[in-house]
Amino acid sequence: MRAVYKTPAHVIEILVDVVAKNGNLLLNIPQLPDGTIDEECRHLLTELADWMALCGEGVHGTRPFRDGVEGSSGVVVDGFTEERVPWTPADHRLTRRGRTVYAFQLAWPKDGRTVIRSTRSEDRVAAVRLLGHGPVPFDQVHPGGELVVDLPDRAPSRYVNALAIELGAP
Repeated sequence: MRAVYKTPAHVIEILVDVVAKNGNLLLNIPQLPDGTIDEECRHLLTELADWMALCGEGVHGTRPFRDGVEGSSGVVVDGFTEERVPWTPADHRLTRRGRTVYAFQLAWPKDGRTVIRSTRSEDRVAAVRLLGHGPVPFDQVHPGGELVVDLPDRAPSRYVNALAIELGAP
């Protein structure tokens, strides 16, 4: 009988959702009788490692930013089952380390713009980088402080992408 795993996209979405809520994700990596892992599991781990090389700074050593969740879509856990979520471009998961806020974009917007509603005017955004791409243009809308970011034509990752939002001095 062949094992069926979650796709790399699904695992990364769950990881980002859990980390933004101050949780940990435990991966079950089963071994074959000879101690090796099967090809599908190897593929999952390789894709996860490649994604972490690109976006891991928003995961490691971070804590949730404010409540960590933005948007109306969410993971629903039923026992040990989590189905894939039909994410929208309004869905972000947010973490923070020091003066950097990481906004994970769960669905790439077709119009090339994303809006981060969790920032406030007192946050004073100094710079925005798209991990795996570099600096991107942005505008912080006042008085609310929402952040509007112009994204490149192509996403750097085929999975979840992340913005590194540098906050200026308070």
